[in-house]
Amino acid sequence: MIKEYKNGNELVEENRAFLELDMTKSGFFFLDAPLLINLDERNYVFKVENNGKKLLVLSVEPFNILFYGDKECAKEAAEYINEKGYVLRNYLAEEELGNAFADVLKKFGFEYSEELAMDFMEADSISEPSSAEVTAPTDSDFEELFELKGYFFKDCGLLDENNAERLKKQIKDFRIIRRDGKIASMARMTQVTDRDAKIADVYTRDEYRGKHIARLVVNTLKNEIIESGRIATLNVDQKNPISNHLYGSLGFKKVFSQGEYRQK
Repeated sequence: MIKEYKNGNELVEENRAFLELDMTKSGFFFLDAPLLINLDERNYVFKVENNGKKLLVLSVEPFNILFYGDKECAKEAAEYINEKGYVLRNYLAEEELGNAFADVLKKFGFEYSEELAMDFMEADSISEPSSAEVTAPTDSDFEELFELKGYFFKDCGLLDENNAERLKKQIKDFRIIRRDGKIASMARMTQVTDRDAKIADVYTRDEYRGKHIARLVVNTLKNEIIESGRIATLNVDQKNPISNHLYGSLGFKKVFSQGEYRQK
């Protein structure tokens, strides 16, 4: 059975209990759903439900399509997208669900593969003290942060657009460390809920890598989150052994794997 929704908030309100079963996997729904107001072939939202199994689908441009729920519903969801003529773009999903959806899409002539495989990690305790060198940026740091975030997207192979207006609203969520009169490393707190807060946009200038500067920034932000009574979370590229080692040494543990799937 398929149910369409009038907007993203309607989906969240009706399925809140289901989404809250695993906030680590459904977190992006709470961020993107309020942005979906007008529906068309590129912006859509629906639910598949059969025999006690459920799958939620949310597409809001310019972000990845989101899938959350049971992989057994992937076939019906893909058939519905094809039948309605909805536009398929890159999508984000827990790995088993993402792979199941990619297999189904082959029947419709779409070749998708997991181009960015990530592990979702959590830390709930302080392992080492914060650094007094790590501070919050000011408005005068905007241009430099904007430049560094562009480098971050390129480094990670992300297709996101570097949006100045969005960054202006996020600037208070960054933590930075300076060297030689410039920002050497940065990280940002995002997706804050009652349970957890996510660390994102971790980036260090090339000339300061290997000097343990990113460790100071990430650890200090992690401690700030934990001291607020929340769990610190983050995504790490499975192909990045340096970052994996860093986060593991700071007490982060893998919870599950998810991926960004792109059309070949």
